[in-house]
Amino acid sequence: MARTLSTVLQSIISKAAPGFALGLRGGVLDTVFEAGADRIVAVEADAEAIMREVDPRSAYNLLPDFERVLGPDPCGRDLNTRTIEDRQRITHQRWTATGGQSIPYMVSLAAKLGVSVTVDEFWPTRTGGLRCGQRLRPEGTQFLWRINVPGLVKVTKFRTGVSVTKHRLGSFTISDIECELRRVKPAHTVLVFNYAQEA
Repeated sequence: MARTLSTVLQSIISKAAPGFALGLRGGVLDTVFEAGADRIVAVEADAEAIMREVDPRSAYNLLPDFERVLGPDPCGRDLNTRTIEDRQRITHQRWTATGGQSIPYMVSLAAKLGVSVTVDEFWPTRTGGLRCGQRLRPEGTQFLWRINVPGLVKVTKFRTGVSVTKHRLGSFTISDIECELRRVKPAHTVLVFNYAQEA
């Protein structure tokens, strides 16, 4: 946490050489010290603010730079219509993406985008392993992954400190998790998205 002006001023005064001339308080020397202390406080506050900017999840001033470095959005999302919070979430997910084609990686990728998903795998029916009441599944079912998404629509409300001018007071967007997961899925798999309650 940045120090206050009085704290910095006391620190500077305590470092002044001892003696009668420099020991008097409230004069011209204190005014000079205060001018220096004011700049130190400003530099420390700027340094503290820039520490929040190095993480895409909390970046505000440097968020456009993160987006510029990452390049165009692979899912074609128009980031100008997104809230700052959404842009931070998308940028963080893209910035920290390590790559992978496993189910745990896909679940963690969705979590970074603020969506909690589960993945179901299926296996073809085999003779001798089928029990009464089980569904018959054809060959090739092992390549089908069902992604269970809790909700299709995300509602956004205007919030002070997060939303900016030009943003609507309220809006809804369809989840773009499908594009993200289809981009990283293994080539041999087929993804099916289930937005209903799990059976």
